[in-house]
Amino acid sequence: MGVNMNIDWGGLQLNEETGCFSICFSGGEFKNLHAQVRLQDGTCLKTTDMKQHTKRVSEEKTEIGGCRREEFIHEDGGRIRLIQQFDVYADYITIRLLAEGEDVLSTNCMTPLYGCGEEPVLVMKEKDIRFLSVPFDNDKWAKFVDYPVKYSRMSYEFTVVHPEKGNAGLVMGSVDHDCWKTGFQAAADKDGSIVEFRGISGVATEDTRDLDGAEHGWLSGTQVCSSRIFLGWFEDTRDGLQAFGKANAAVKPALPWEGPVIFGWNSWAALMGKVTFEKYKEACDFMKSIKDTYQGSDGKQYVNYDAAWGRFTNKMRDSVAYAEANGQEPGTYYSPFITHEHQFKQEVPGTNGNYLFEDLLLRDKDGKILPQIDGLYSLDPTHPGTMDYISYETDNIIKWGFRSVKTDFVGHGCREGIFYNKDITTGVQAFNFGMSHFVECLSEKRAGYPIFISLSIAPIMPHGYGHARRISCDAFGSLDQSAYLNNCITYLWWMNDCLYRFNDPDHIVTYKTYDKHSTTLEEGRTRYHTGVICGSLMLTSDDYGIPEARERAREVLTNEEINAVARKGESFRPVSGAQGEFAADVFARKDEDAVVVAAFNYSLSDERQVVIPVEEIGLEKGQRCKVKDLWTKKVTECEDGYVRIKLIPAQSVMIKVYS
Repeated sequence: MGVNMNIDWGGLQLNEETGCFSICFSGGEFKNLHAQVRLQDGTCLKTTDMKQHTKRVSEEKTEIGGCRREEFIHEDGGRIRLIQQFDVYADYITIRLLAEGEDVLSTNCMTPLYGCGEEPVLVMKEKDIRFLSVPFDNDKWAKFVDYPVKYSRMSYEFTVVHPEKGNAGLVMGSVDHDCWKTGFQAAADKDGSIVEFRGISGVATEDTRDLDGAEHGWLSGTQVCSSRIFLGWFEDTRDGLQAFGKANAAVKPALPWEGPVIFGWNSWAALMGKVTFEKYKEACDFMKSIKDTYQGSDGKQYVNYDAAWGRFTNKMRDSVAYAEANGQEPGTYYSPFITHEHQFKQEVPGTNGNYLFEDLLLRDKDGKILPQIDGLYSLDPTHPGTMDYISYETDNIIKWGFRSVKTDFVGHGCREGIFYNKDITTGVQAFNFGMSHFVECLSEKRAGYPIFISLSIAPIMPHGYGHARRISCDAFGSLDQSAYLNNCITYLWWMNDCLYRFNDPDHIVTYKTYDKHSTTLEEGRTRYHTGVICGSLMLTSDDYGIPEARERAREVLTNEEINAVARKGESFRPVSGAQGEFAADVFARKDEDAVVVAAFNYSLSDERQVVIPVEEIGLEKGQRCKVKDLWTKKVTECEDGYVRIKLIPAQSVMIKVYS
């Protein structure tokens, strides 16, 4: 990645007469921006409203690295002053707003990046600008949508603003996730010019699961800071997303996992709520039969319960013993921050009779229970009863001997409400508090052995509380599910081995989801490929009491050459095909001696021809190369600098391209 901004970057212009700032970059300019803060008395205090604007410059060292800090200080003789901090790094800047008062001040909305006017506030040299809307979490099958800017919606935690053609663009996002939910908004006039742009710390919407008009929580003090906003222009926005990820990981590292990619089985898609101990044993035995090829680099397989094991807790020790006797690692499922309405009057396990579940429910400022999401009610992550409940349930997981835990619906712990712990006033603070306790309860220090944690329904950020995060909502076996999963991979591939050790592509159904029809062989292979390119958490999910499911699994899951690609635990970068709400259809990853390419046909009815210039997958333009199909093992010559792939309906391929 080339340097986009010098450390003495002249693109940042601070106007000491107006209090505005502008940001020039090689692809365009942000013009006449300001910052503002909303106070508890309803006042909206803007940097441009103040009378005196001064700046100072220093050299600083942050978690991200060395930078030049330019501060823009706004005062008007009152008791509050606003300070904008611009930290200039080699390839990007971060922007933060601080509000300081002689007395305690309170705010639930700080906007360090705000432009609005009749004239465009964001101008790019190229036309037809698009805006990436990123969902806050992975609930309700939310997609990433790359809109023409005049149709754009709020984007959460990060966004990409870019010309329609080419790979260049602006990458923006929050690098602090200790207090705020951050959002980005753009508005355009009828000509498509961006006349309003906001980067906001303090968003609460239905998309953040804050329902019925719930407000973001308030932060108070003599100094209150917004999140830092990462901003950089990159000639390739994929490089920009990687840089953004590395900045986040520098501020808060991923939860470390020293083990290899996990291979194995999960019960949900196969059996859903009908899972039994007998079906678990059946899955253990079948997985053992393909262990020669379908295993991690350490020779291990994981066999995991999903939801509904609570009907037969008396079989948990037996389940662990059975898996271990097969040489496998047993896994289970737990949701720390939810309950059901029928449990409200039940005693909370692990609390010595001190609490009912209704005592732990998260409520709003009027004392009303927060509305349900997915039929589930949210527990207060800061309540001592919730802490004791998590300790009790994780004690059982350790006592039984489980080695991995799928952790579901943790987004419930990030909702705004009134918390038991009065030092905590925002949903993100509560999430960090509750998840820190959860991770500590499952730590190797406490268990005596490492336990793998994969977060299921969860915000994209804050991170650092799971070894993996499911990249999408539930994704089953049909072609439309693979296309949906790849939509998420297209924009989150960079999180793998960065914010999380692994991206989780959900349970890989190669034959039949429990309540659905069976899929075709091509759909099964495609779903398998989505797991490999995601960054690899290779947990399959079929009912192996069905002979056809066993046959399909032996055909699809035992390709040793592709499993070797998956064992490296590296995500593939999107190459081409992403548009609107659609996924990329070509992904690639550089290996030691080749480029591995996956190409997808998302149509159930039409053939398609994929033509890939070799320079788009990291080779020299026009380079002659060989192409090996990892299924047929056929090798062909590519002499004109283009890889050509013909795909029948629903087909995907995985190939190696090498010189």
